[in-house]
Amino acid sequence: MIVYVFAAAFIISIFTKRIKHVIERNYKYFYLFPVPFILQMITPYREIWMPLSFAILIVLLILNKHIPGFKLITIGTVLNSFVMTINGWKMPVLRSMAEKYNLPVGIRHVVVDNFGYKLILGDWIPVFLPWNEVFIISIGDIFVYIGIFFFLLKISDKQK
Repeated sequence: MIVYVFAAAFIISIFTKRIKHVIERNYKYFYLFPVPFILQMITPYREIWMPLSFAILIVLLILNKHIPGFKLITIGTVLNSFVMTINGWKMPVLRSMAEKYNLPVGIRHVVVDNFGYKLILGDWIPVFLPWNEVFIISIGDIFVYIGIFFFLLKISDKQK
């Protein structure tokens, strides 16, 4: 789902010519942003790599809080990392939703049978795309997706 959100915001930013503002921003340690995502792909010792990847990502986001959208992305990332922390570094997903929409549950998820405190910040919100694709997202994901749109489309006061 994040790929679709990023692609849509990116295409809109190109058509509205706001992409030039994204390129001109004063990023801090921008070259380190791929590191957390690479760490999350390492499956052996996942219980070490996941907390480390989220810690690095949150630090990088906080260091760049002056960038439009990064505060929202940070909030979403903290919410997602919190719920994953209490679920063994896996995102909880409601079983009935996963089964209803025939969604695969991979190494990053843990299936939860009942809606409770371990799922409130997990994946339980269905999103239906026009081309018959369904995703189940979390509250944290919503913050991240809105933050991505602000990141790619908002022009800060300094850039006007």
